[in-house]
Amino acid sequence: MRKAIVIIGLVFFFQAFSFGQLEKEINSSVKKVTVYTQGAQIEREATVSLLQGKMVLKLVGLSPYIKKESIRIDGDGSYSILNVQHQNDYLKELDKNKEIESLKDKIEDLQFKVEDEGTWIKIIKDKLDFLNVNKEITGKEQALNPETFKTLNTIYGSNIETLNLEMLKKQRLVNDYQKEINKLNNQLNSLNSKSDLPSGTIIITIEAKQTKTSKLSVNYLVDNASWYPSYDIRFMGVNKPLTVTYKANIKQNTGIDWNDVNLVLSTAKTNISAQIPEFVPFYLQFYYPEISQALQGRAAGIQILEDSGIPGAESEIRIRGISSINDKSEPLYVVDGVPQSNISSINPNDVDKIEVLKDASATAVYGSRGSNGVLLVTTKQNKEKSSIPLTITSKRETSNEYIVEAPQKIQSNDKNVSVGYKETDLNAIFEYQSIPGLSENVFLIGKIVDWYKAEFIDGEANVYLENSFVGKSSINTKQFKDTLEISFGTDNNISIKRERLTEFTENQLIGSNKKETIGFKLTLRNNKSYPITAKIIDQIPVSTTKDIQVETIDISGGKMDTDSGKVVWEIALNSNESKELIIKYSVKYPKDKKVFIE
Repeated sequence: MRKAIVIIGLVFFFQAFSFGQLEKEINSSVKKVTVYTQGAQIEREATVSLLQGKMVLKLVGLSPYIKKESIRIDGDGSYSILNVQHQNDYLKELDKNKEIESLKDKIEDLQFKVEDEGTWIKIIKDKLDFLNVNKEITGKEQALNPETFKTLNTIYGSNIETLNLEMLKKQRLVNDYQKEINKLNNQLNSLNSKSDLPSGTIIITIEAKQTKTSKLSVNYLVDNASWYPSYDIRFMGVNKPLTVTYKANIKQNTGIDWNDVNLVLSTAKTNISAQIPEFVPFYLQFYYPEISQALQGRAAGIQILEDSGIPGAESEIRIRGISSINDKSEPLYVVDGVPQSNISSINPNDVDKIEVLKDASATAVYGSRGSNGVLLVTTKQNKEKSSIPLTITSKRETSNEYIVEAPQKIQSNDKNVSVGYKETDLNAIFEYQSIPGLSENVFLIGKIVDWYKAEFIDGEANVYLENSFVGKSSINTKQFKDTLEISFGTDNNISIKRERLTEFTENQLIGSNKKETIGFKLTLRNNKSYPITAKIIDQIPVSTTKDIQVETIDISGGKMDTDSGKVVWEIALNSNESKELIIKYSVKYPKDKKVFIE
């Protein structure tokens, strides 16, 4: 009987060996990461020892946020890939961050100390209770002579004093331990622990042509990674180009640290579908990015969301009071009775009326399309209905890739890491500008012509005047201007002063009218060691009624816009040279009225 059992066992063993597939766990390393504005593509490599025949390779220790549709496996031709599967292994946790483990160990040690001290405090309390109870019993059950009372009082007093002091020390020690635990817990909470994350696993079934050591490459997309640009723009002199440093602000929380990886930054949008996209016509219309701001305050219930966490991101329009207020779905737009997917092609000046529908009133008319609310826009003109489809592309963006030269380390802690990826010089025209009626300072303005050739992406810019930080600006690629103007702050070596001239001040009564004359002197001085050109801006008031008449008397050769009253001077100043400008005007109005003329 025993012999028969052994034979049966051998039969099953050989059947399993013949028909089973060898499973092998494979460790891989991250070699390259392409970071997108949302998401990242991970490229891993592994070396595997293959046995001829079928094998199941399990790549373990991967991110749990893999998009399974994006997985791509590349071999070296020595084996055929039969099947690829993805799963998250909840029995295997990702490697724990050493810093997190250290913090947890310290917290645990302190908690043990708190328990120990707490036990000692309880023991001391029990001793004190024992002493107090016995003291009461001794005094009640028998009369004490003075000598005995003195002896007992000394014993009780000494012990109680010692025990209370000891308990106080223990309490203070517990408080100190608890404060340290709170600090460590705060530090632990600030780190994004990956200890509870499952291990991502890719299972690859292959058939090897021969026994050998081979290479395996794996590519896939993950969520919880992003980047956005920022810039350092430096002014080094009026005869020198601007120096621009491009910086990427990268953060990731994929569960896996990227250690010494080659980084590529991409502005493209991730596309994980193997299906070719459907062609749609590209219709051109005027694009008005400021339309969302024009809607603010025009009708009750409209909310403009600007804080997406990424500088340069467009505003989003939402309707208050509906359940999808924090979702990524905008309301349905209905322009002159026609539903549209967006309203960026509408000129804000053409908007006549805005109405808001929500809840039942929206879905009753527009069905499920109105579940996020409906924005009814009526324009000032009745335009002819267009044959263009309702979905209109407002703009197209060209994607770019930037290779970061040195390998980088980006930890999985959801914290921004700033990485420089490009430097360039930009030719600019520099001009000094001042509006002394508002501020008696002279500002240096850099005008960058053909700035779009610099491959700017929307983002924040730190502005430096030589080596001094002067403030922040923003790069807005949707501004549709040939020249990008950047203010480099005030230049204290150029001064301007605006003062009222009393000799030009005059009040006259002419019949039923009153006439006031007023004048100002602008004094501009160049204290720099080289000549400069400055644009000075002031104004003549503009009347809004025929009863108020304004007369321009003197503007020292400046150019005036009669509609706005804006007066501009282009002044050339040599080193240590000063110039004076006069602006003088009169205002006539009914003498029984009051007018502020400055």
